[in-house]
Amino acid sequence: MAQLGFLLGPGGLLTRLRDAWCRRLTRTTPTAHALVGEAGRVVTPIPRGGYGEVLFCVRGRTLKYAARARTPLAFGARVRVSAALSPSAIEVAHLGPAADGCP
Repeated sequence: MAQLGFLLGPGGLLTRLRDAWCRRLTRTTPTAHALVGEAGRVVTPIPRGGYGEVLFCVRGRTLKYAARARTPLAFGARVRVSAALSPSAIEVAHLGPAADGCP
């Protein structure tokens, strides 16, 4: 086992690769598909048949996506992502009053 220290030890190659991969995962911006099920808040009103904007707090980062909904939603409405429409657009549904402080 001592011969594998350069691979498996605290400063070993595999340990460094794993740590680099984890850092990369936490730095990347979540895709619209990864946001399905996340809760957010409307920051630009969503009109009937049109798009507005929704703000999310994901992995400690604040993200804003274009969003549409089946019913018009006013500024400040709590929503949950129901579908990804494109890499930069989502569909949301109204949630109700906030239970947490994000966003």
